[in-house]
Amino acid sequence: MMLRIGSGALQADLLPYGAALHQLWVGDHQVVAGLPDPAAYHAGRGYHGAVVGPVANRISGAQAMIGDQLWRFDPNEGTTLLHGGEIGLHGRDWTVVDQGAAHVTFALDLAHCEGGFPGQRRIEARYLVDGQTLRLDLVATTDRPTLMNLSSHVYWNLTGRDNLDGHRLRIAADRLTPVDARLCPTGPPVAVTSEMDLREARLLDDGPRYDHNFCLSDAREALRPVAWLSAPDAPKMELATTEPGLQVYDGGPSMFGIALEPQCWPDAPNRPDFFPVLLTPEDGPLVQATEWRFTLPKRA
Repeated sequence: MMLRIGSGALQADLLPYGAALHQLWVGDHQVVAGLPDPAAYHAGRGYHGAVVGPVANRISGAQAMIGDQLWRFDPNEGTTLLHGGEIGLHGRDWTVVDQGAAHVTFALDLAHCEGGFPGQRRIEARYLVDGQTLRLDLVATTDRPTLMNLSSHVYWNLTGRDNLDGHRLRIAADRLTPVDARLCPTGPPVAVTSEMDLREARLLDDGPRYDHNFCLSDAREALRPVAWLSAPDAPKMELATTEPGLQVYDGGPSMFGIALEPQCWPDAPNRPDFFPVLLTPEDGPLVQATEWRFTLPKRA
């Protein structure tokens, strides 16, 4: 089943499987590097367009303390847990609980220990189109202490081609988390330098490979713009989020799209110096908000 929401120049196709953004049209421009058809999302682990979690990114050693108990998870990347494991949020059928012409809300209920994490949890993905902006609110509650760090794993390609030629990316971050060969943090954030400095827009087809967390802030903040993506003769995109980190992943060798994943920093459950991803019943609903704001190219 595919659902379409839209308003004016912005039209989004969404899937209950993974609460995924399949396609996004900005005027005549298709800007999401999705899979060919909805059935293809069941076949792979590319996380295309999906909501990922319950803990996005990596947990080193596939284990973490929650309260005074050590929880062990089934690793799915060597010894590491990535995006909640093989049966993460990306690989589940969500329920449509609210839908209108310009909005849809998907919901997923997880039992205690389902997916390896404690707590009876309810997670909602609320998509809304408003003018030339697509907003996603990721909302979570739990009945006992658990870990929660959600993100959207959309691959962006503003030109609709099969590569990122001509794309420029700018990120308002002066630090990133250094990582080892497992792509797990090795210590506190370090200053961005050389090719990893994206404070000025940089060509993506003329630089290093990206699978790095850029540190936007030390904690969640009010919704604010943090990243800008552009390409010749294509819509421009501004990404705003409440989250303290932005994982940038170039999609692997083919570089067909760029994933910009707003989230808390990787391996936070094992790093007491990082902003925590612990969610308790007393915290009330966790809300992680992201907006993608588009500007159509000027006509010649």
